[in-house]
Amino acid sequence: MRPNSDKTILVDSQETLSYNALFNEMYAGLCLFAERFLIVSADGEDLVQEVFVKLWDKFEDFDALNAIKAYLYQSTRNACLNQIRHEKVKRKYEAEQVHQLESETFFLQQVVEEEGQRLIAQSISELPAQCRKILLLSMNGLKNNEIADDLGISVNSVKTQKAIAYKNLRLKLQNIFDIIMLISGL
Repeated sequence: MRPNSDKTILVDSQETLSYNALFNEMYAGLCLFAERFLIVSADGEDLVQEVFVKLWDKFEDFDALNAIKAYLYQSTRNACLNQIRHEKVKRKYEAEQVHQLESETFFLQQVVEEEGQRLIAQSISELPAQCRKILLLSMNGLKNNEIADDLGISVNSVKTQKAIAYKNLRLKLQNIFDIIMLISGL
């Protein structure tokens, strides 16, 4: 993608070169050059466009056509190498993810974690409204006096409501460990 206006420089002490003319002359060839290294041809086009955008900022620093062409080829090559490295890391990560998903231990761990979170969230949602509101504010890091100020109640009311919430949660979740052990088959 080219910037809208055009820049012109003096090259080789006698000839002028416009950015747009250079783009028109070099873009397709650089795309083919990049596509030799990359799996997806659209990636090559994107990389070459980025190279030309970077050139736009440096264009007036050049005074020789060969230097500009060397810059374009080197920058395209480096961008391709970076893309290939990125794809390699991505493939390695994806392979690790597949390996984890295939692992029975990982699967059970995820089931236990998800089920535990679901049970806790369900238990919190079943608390009386004021207890739930105070507990959630506390879980978000607010201190008792901050909760009291936010809700316009006393600090003692906050402490009492939190105590009620914790007592209810302990009762509702007392068997969660047994459930988790049952689910995980341990």
